[in-house]
Amino acid sequence: MSISKNITVLEQIPVAPSPEGTPKITLRFTFLDVIWVHRDPVHRLIFYQHPISRTHFLETLIPAMKHSLSLTLRHYSPLAGRLIVSPDNSILPEIRYVEGDTVPLVLAESEGDFGHLTSDHAKSCTDFHPLVPALPPVSRAPDGSAVVPVLALQVTLFPDVGICVGVTNHHVIGDASSIFSFMKAWEFFSNLADKTTSSVSLPPEFLPSYDRTVIRDPKGLESLFWDNIKNIKIEDTHVHRVPLITNRVRVTYILTRDDIQRLKNHILAHRPEQKHVSSFTVICSYVWTCLVKSRYGPETENTDNEDEIFGCAAECRARLDPPLPENYFGNCLTFVVVFAKTKQLTGEKALVDAAALIGDSIRGQLYNKESGVFKGAEDWFALLSTAKPDRSLSVAGSPKFDYYELDFGWGRPKKFEFASIDLFSAFSLSKARDIEGGLEVGLSLPLTQIHSFSTIFTHDLKAL
Repeated sequence: MSISKNITVLEQIPVAPSPEGTPKITLRFTFLDVIWVHRDPVHRLIFYQHPISRTHFLETLIPAMKHSLSLTLRHYSPLAGRLIVSPDNSILPEIRYVEGDTVPLVLAESEGDFGHLTSDHAKSCTDFHPLVPALPPVSRAPDGSAVVPVLALQVTLFPDVGICVGVTNHHVIGDASSIFSFMKAWEFFSNLADKTTSSVSLPPEFLPSYDRTVIRDPKGLESLFWDNIKNIKIEDTHVHRVPLITNRVRVTYILTRDDIQRLKNHILAHRPEQKHVSSFTVICSYVWTCLVKSRYGPETENTDNEDEIFGCAAECRARLDPPLPENYFGNCLTFVVVFAKTKQLTGEKALVDAAALIGDSIRGQLYNKESGVFKGAEDWFALLSTAKPDRSLSVAGSPKFDYYELDFGWGRPKKFEFASIDLFSAFSLSKARDIEGGLEVGLSLPLTQIHSFSTIFTHDLKAL
């Protein structure tokens, strides 16, 4: 296993939105934002094989990135803003951008092994943590309000080999769709032929919509959710720096189009009436069953029969009535929660049963026009509080947002990693870089479990 190499911080730059026409803005919360106030931030790492020297990095590449970032933040100014929480929690928090707010951009240099970090085989999680930007800590305004930064960026040079772009965002500022739109806008400005101009318009598909009045709350979820968390101090939950985790490794598994079809065929052969057998469903089912089985290994009989929980978030802008614009900036997610018993997920029909449970739950949550996509939302906090981390699994990311197509002028990324999965029981899912129709599954597991999981994952797939 590779030993983590030191990172040298070269410079820290506060980047403000381009001043031309960047007004103050305040975004009120909706019930879809409230649920994320005390959740961990999201960490993404994008690696580019782009061999440049430190001189070129500091004198050419970084000034261009800073300029394009400033132009992007002119349109995405809430990302430079702050989460504001009142001193007595008497009112809902809000996102506020005022002149002078900036995004911290850290420039660093690494002596780490770029080839090792961008490989698919097992790597120590601690090798990645120095590349993850830290959100600044909570501060207090003169009136006692908590002021919480929502975005931090880090660009790390591996001299003469490549670059890593690290993105950390507080989930309260927006979901994956919102953050990916920001990244695409940054990519657009980075690739302008004339990088000196600030008058170029952002294409309509990247322009964010900040209209919060389009979110309706007929169930009164805003008050219900806020009552669940309003007595929690933001300082007690704001994780601004990745905690040191030394016993976990991360690994990537590639599922080809043929692999995915074999999983579907296996499920349909045993349950031909199953209606929702998507690539997402079968991969989640397969990872879930392999993960539960890996706790016991092939030589150990499972005698447990506890509740196992699978959960995933589903972007639902188009499913609301009326639908939200695709470029709505903020959070618009519903949740699918599935329960199963341990024996069910380790038995002979584990994959088929898991696929039926997940597929039916997705269908019931997203396609039931009578109850709507927020069916059961009243119970979300209760479910979160009762879930045991060692009996839970969730999904980070989506193939819908293809970071392997994100080109800042250095070519396509070499590797994309969701560093967040080190912190909770989740696996990442994204498009595969080089395999048409393939998908990448990223996992972060204790060293003692990763071998068992890999053996089961590989063997069971071949046996289909």
